[in-house]
Amino acid sequence: MGKKREKSERQKVIEKLDSVFSDFIRLRDSDNKGWVVCPLCNAKMYRKYSQNMHFISRGVLKYRFDEKNCHAWCKRCNVFLNGNYIVYTRRMIENYWIELVDEMLVRKNEIYKIDTPDLEEMIKEYKEKVKILIESKNLLYD
Repeated sequence: MGKKREKSERQKVIEKLDSVFSDFIRLRDSDNKGWVVCPLCNAKMYRKYSQNMHFISRGVLKYRFDEKNCHAWCKRCNVFLNGNYIVYTRRMIENYWIELVDEMLVRKNEIYKIDTPDLEEMIKEYKEKVKILIESKNLLYD
């Protein structure tokens, strides 16, 4: 067995931002008691059991941390139904109009770079947004 590669500092920063951003999305999409209803199948789950689903794959850095690209969904729709993209596309069009969906699909292959200090700044911003949502919904952080 080969050695496991150690993660770069940038990879660690991206992982941290993924975690904080996911918390934000799940909090944003939850009700005032912390419950999320999957807009695709209507499954109800507590926010920490929901998943941050990406319309454009999270592998596309340009949209990985885009609030319009991300929504709280159930694991079944996100993982087992591979994003349930036909229904997800319809929801995106209903919520954001066809023009935005078309633009995202066309622009997803553009070269896009976020410098590590900018990623670190985003971590701070989303930590603050999470704090504000927790306080405004009178929830406990779990």
